[in-house]
Amino acid sequence: MLASVASIICGVQSDEGETDQDMADRLGVSAGTVANARNRKGALSMLTVMKLGEVYGLDRLAPLFHLIGGKLAPEEAVCTSDHDLPIGAARGQMFLAKALADRSISDEEVADGASDIEAAGQVYDGLRYRLNTLRASGLIFTKIGGTA
Repeated sequence: MLASVASIICGVQSDEGETDQDMADRLGVSAGTVANARNRKGALSMLTVMKLGEVYGLDRLAPLFHLIGGKLAPEEAVCTSDHDLPIGAARGQMFLAKALADRSISDEEVADGASDIEAAGQVYDGLRYRLNTLRASGLIFTKIGGTA
């Protein structure tokens, strides 16, 4: 767990260009607390870990949840199972088939098809998350052009 927290802190500091003091100010802890966690010499409290996700984005906490085989999703995310995938994908395909009957999609058609577009988007967002997880684990490598 110490290594995961350290990697989160290092990643945030690299991406944001922040020092230990900058991060400490945003999290409401001391620079020493941040430095100790970054150097794997001390653990952050659960409250500070949650604050880290709140301040820098929930996705930053993914390494911690991967330790227990979990993943994070925003509260507003709709959870679906693999069983729901064909339904969401089919809704998107039906929208496209109907909307492209005249070879163009109007703004009105997009507005009318919003729920079908969202359903298809959730399917592909979920699959994209799984794909990126596989890439990060080194199980697959994608070549340019989208083929594995």
